[in-house]
Amino acid sequence: MPTFDRIISGGTIVDGKGHAPYTADIGIKDGRIAAIGTSLGSASETVNADGLTVTPGWVDIHTHYDAQVTWDPELLQSSLHGVTSAVLGNCGVGFAPAKPERHDWLINLMEGVEDIPGISLKAGMDWRWESFPEYIDSLDTMDRAIDIGTQMSHGALRTYVMGQRGADNEEANADDIGQMAALIREGMDAGALGFSTSRTEIHIDIDGVPVPGTFAGANELIPLARAVRESGHGLMEMVLSGVGGENCEALDREMALVREVAEGSNCPMMYLQVQHNADAEQWRSQLAVCEDAARAGYKITPQVPGRPISILFSMAGEHPWRFMPSFAEIANLPPAERFRRLADPAMRARLLAEEDPNTTGFSMFYKNPTMWEMTYQGGDPINYTPDPALSIAQIAKREGRPPQEVAYDLMLEDGGNAFLMHTVTGYANGNLDAVYEMLLHPLSVFGLSDAGAHCRLICDGGVHTYMLTQWVREFGKDHPQHLPIELIVKKLTGDNARLYGLTDRGILEPGRRADINLIDMSRLQSLTPKMVYDLPADQPRLLGGATGYVGTYCHGELIQANGEMTGARPGRVIRAT
Repeated sequence: MPTFDRIISGGTIVDGKGHAPYTADIGIKDGRIAAIGTSLGSASETVNADGLTVTPGWVDIHTHYDAQVTWDPELLQSSLHGVTSAVLGNCGVGFAPAKPERHDWLINLMEGVEDIPGISLKAGMDWRWESFPEYIDSLDTMDRAIDIGTQMSHGALRTYVMGQRGADNEEANADDIGQMAALIREGMDAGALGFSTSRTEIHIDIDGVPVPGTFAGANELIPLARAVRESGHGLMEMVLSGVGGENCEALDREMALVREVAEGSNCPMMYLQVQHNADAEQWRSQLAVCEDAARAGYKITPQVPGRPISILFSMAGEHPWRFMPSFAEIANLPPAERFRRLADPAMRARLLAEEDPNTTGFSMFYKNPTMWEMTYQGGDPINYTPDPALSIAQIAKREGRPPQEVAYDLMLEDGGNAFLMHTVTGYANGNLDAVYEMLLHPLSVFGLSDAGAHCRLICDGGVHTYMLTQWVREFGKDHPQHLPIELIVKKLTGDNARLYGLTDRGILEPGRRADINLIDMSRLQSLTPKMVYDLPADQPRLLGGATGYVGTYCHGELIQANGEMTGARPGRVIRAT
């Protein structure tokens, strides 16, 4: 009888612990790594990994699949890029606990905050739960390709306990806070990985109302964080006011609040850390707060992205003319017909002459005076580190044309599928210096893929692939910002698993889950996203695949090979204990 179910033979192992790569075989038995070495014995299947890089499956700690996991077993934006474990429930929004009369309200909140089509959420979710434990149990009934784990969210919790008072961000009283803390303890006992809350003014529902908890003070947050700590696992994630540069002067105050909550609860804290365009150096003072807290014995973890966070403008998705009166005439036409109308010179002239009548949301974003200075032609594949001299504003200046006209014409290319890339964060100085420093900071973890969210305008779910192609391969060993593969893999796997106490994954060693990527580094590449219409109710989303993932294994089973899903469903719900 064979010793192993499968042996992955002769690959270059990058173990997720930061050790230098080495060559060895991996023996897999019953979904776990049983041995690593040479001459391991016999197996039912031997996979030749000669010339391939062998890593743990990526652990993505920042996704928004909270609804999608109820209907989609594959989560392609993650599984096609080597992710085998995904964490939901970020940014203070989610769907449990949920009273039946609040279903539509929670959908409107998720649509407003994370740009997921509400019509898809209504069509796709079956709402077989009310409590958070029931939500986790319902997720456990579906066979899926990869593992998922979820946090509790302040938006759903506050509204469940306080009703409209919670939705309206009225101050919570002692009884409200006690009930919320009790429900957090119940959720953590059921396996929640943590608790998230949002304070940024850009997180609003479809009617412009801030997410519940936006203005919660320490008197509310400390007891909730204490309830997380009392469970013995997990953390509290906070999205801070000013994170997108909308109110950057608030960040010093916000960091003081994070420190106050950490001191008052002794709960591990995490917040989203970026370089924003409004103040290119402010992130340094945020990291200083984390360092000072660490010296005092408190854990505050900055979650940082691995590349500039970018909005992708296209005529098929998000673009500055979406709110113009003339666009309303063609907005609901089939894509091909809509593009034909957009390319018509008369329609082009009308749209370029019109003013956006709105004064909130993306309309204000498009009216920002620096909008076109931070927007570039995307390219194929998309270039996330463009020359600042090639911004739309600079092209317009050289050509003597308005930037809106240049942008419009560029987006008409490739049959209306061409992208412009607007760097929201991480490229304020026209380089990756800030991202590089934040990635290397000893207290930081890698995240912010936002997989599943911002369906028509952001496609960062495959950023894990970029981490290897850019920092390891393109920035070769002679480049001053080259990062060794063992460090990047550790950031993508072992560090993130350890953050949430997931001791069964993230590292290649005997006893751990056999969540494994086989990667051809010479072929590894993110593909340019395409607009697909596969969400419930035929709604659109950007989807970008990859080349170079020869195989991805979850729990020892091959779930994708060379960009094709196998149909295997070994994934399960992660329940923290």
